[in-house]
Amino acid sequence: MQLKFKYSLGERILTKRKIGSLFDSGLVSRIYIAAFSSERTSYEIAKMIVPGSPPQSACGRILQTARNSSGYFIVKTRRVSEYKMRTLIKSNAEPFFLKLAKECQLSADELNVLRSFEEDFRRAIGIYLELTLKRDPNYLMQRDINAFKELATALCLTLYIARLSSQASAKARLFSFSMLSRVLPSLINALGLSNEKFTEISRELMRITSEQVVASLYTKVKKIISPEYKLVLQAFEWLENYFKEAEKRITK
Repeated sequence: MQLKFKYSLGERILTKRKIGSLFDSGLVSRIYIAAFSSERTSYEIAKMIVPGSPPQSACGRILQTARNSSGYFIVKTRRVSEYKMRTLIKSNAEPFFLKLAKECQLSADELNVLRSFEEDFRRAIGIYLELTLKRDPNYLMQRDINAFKELATALCLTLYIARLSSQASAKARLFSFSMLSRVLPSLINALGLSNEKFTEISRELMRITSEQVVASLYTKVKKIISPEYKLVLQAFEWLENYFKEAEKRITK
């Protein structure tokens, strides 16, 4: 299916290089995840992604990589004192959204919904990343980590929670959140973080679009995540339907 809209900056990225190549693995992929939720210094990123060496030794390489990866990162300098400047790196969400649109055959409207949701999605990634790093401090040190797949999985889970919050009954919602916290502790309600943060993000998504659009996005994005996560989500969908049918029988 051809996407019938212009990509502006992203269009140039797609035509000049294969967008999947930088997402698949390697240093760019790891930097992209580390700098997606918020802008960070190269030193902060180095502490997260460089194994077995002092962070200072990798700062220059990280900054140069970000500057050379045109379109994938926003690099800017900020004055922090009269005599000191700080260089900050932040991932550009547009390449991710464009690749997602292509892989999932999103409509122009669906892509624009994701663009409108960008800041809240960054917040969600910050929560996912914090939880995952507490569970596995070496998570971003894996050289084969795939930024696109990781972010797509996080988005799918966020869409699932938004869908669950808007469609499921209160009992089904509470049960599913409880099961998520047990099955996916690195993502939901683990290590002291409550579901309120996810609910807040979900409310924002439902404010800018409809239940139908969220359901459509969820269905499309779910197709490209790993089989393991897909099976887990399908199990939760079955449980939702079970609770719906059980409640119907009780209220008759």
